[in-house]
Amino acid sequence: MRNDGGINVINEAIEKLSKRHKEHIAAYGKGNERRLTGLHETADINTFSW
Repeated sequence: MRNDGGINVINEAIEKLSKRHKEHIAAYGKGNERRLTGLHETADINTFSW
């Protein structure tokens, strides 16, 4: 990723992660909806961001 064009590798990985956001959130266990509210500098559980 640190070579020329490495940002393209990073962007491709981000794109892949974004497509499976709901699956990843589900794998992190129960209770994350209480923490990931979108309030108080946290991300919203339903929105992928980077």
